[in-house]
Amino acid sequence: MTEAKGKGNNPPQGGKAKKAPEAEAPQVGEVEIIDNGTDADDTEAVEVEPEERIHALDEEVDDLADQNAVLLDSLKRLKADFDNYRKRMIKEQTRILETAEADLIKKLLPVIDNLERALASADGDEPSSLRDGVAMVLEGMLSVLIKEGLEVVDPEGEPFDPEHHEAMMVVETGECPEDTVVGVVQKGYRFGGVLLRPAMVRVSCPVKG
Repeated sequence: MTEAKGKGNNPPQGGKAKKAPEAEAPQVGEVEIIDNGTDADDTEAVEVEPEERIHALDEEVDDLADQNAVLLDSLKRLKADFDNYRKRMIKEQTRILETAEADLIKKLLPVIDNLERALASADGDEPSSLRDGVAMVLEGMLSVLIKEGLEVVDPEGEPFDPEHHEAMMVVETGECPEDTVVGVVQKGYRFGGVLLRPAMVRVSCPVKG
């Protein structure tokens, strides 16, 4: 008895089933090109006319020139402000220094007065070395202060000036014109053109009767 061999869909013995062909996938690095029927570069480049380009450059140059003029004007103003500030600071510093020096010299004036009184009151009984020493101290002090700008107001024989002199008494005399300083009680001093102390003086007046 023989077995019937199957027919139809049964694959032959010892063989492999064949698969349907598959669509190839795009490889890595490859670009799929889709043709839509149009050109990739169908836009014409717009060319700028030389005259328009020159006109644009001229406008740009004018704008830069205007900006430069504004910056230059600002720089000039800043420089002027700085110069004015520097001058004010120098003037203020000078004023402060002069004020400090004037205050110091003003405090030394009583010392000068005392040295002058000591010399004026010295008599023959005082040792000459003591008088000479006091005179040297007074002379040295005045020399230094005068070099620094001190001015002595000693107006004897000059017309009375109420801005620089202070009348302590009036003396009747016919030997000089009226309102003449005939004696100095205490010297005055100026420093840098500023009066530190007026001179205390005796002033003449006509003889009555």
